[in-house]
Amino acid sequence: METTTRACARIVLSATDIARWPDAPDLRTTAAAKCRSRSLTVCFPAMDRAVPVCRHLSGIWLEGQGLADRDVRYTALLVTTELATNAIVHTDSTVIIACLRRNRTHLRIQVRDQGRTATEKHWHKVSGFGRGLGIVAGCTRELGTHVDDDGARTIWATVALAAD
Repeated sequence: METTTRACARIVLSATDIARWPDAPDLRTTAAAKCRSRSLTVCFPAMDRAVPVCRHLSGIWLEGQGLADRDVRYTALLVTTELATNAIVHTDSTVIIACLRRNRTHLRIQVRDQGRTATEKHWHKVSGFGRGLGIVAGCTRELGTHVDDDGARTIWATVALAAD
């Protein structure tokens, strides 16, 4: 696990870090130490098991931001989870990058993948799945996507900190 100290907290998780979860108190300690930064970036391998780790670390950061509104925290974690899961399920990416940024009025949640369409049938591709982006669109102020020249894709959503 690699971390740096700056205004933007960055946590880089390895497959070993993910395998050690939840018996990895150093990951929680690292996230807690970074709670005061204006943004959190979590880089993780594209593994199903990485999603709850990313969600938990994001939750620690959100708590450290002093957000009193539980609905905002719940929505932010839901959006982070859905976007990270989509990146794993629908692409052949090896690395996913989730970023949460806060300003005075909103949270911006971005998930970046490598943009390669998944070629294997994934266990998620069964009935009852496929509503994630609709859920995200319904509970956020804005939802969008950006594709870089190299094909890497960033899906982003904006969560209001207060009722509009």
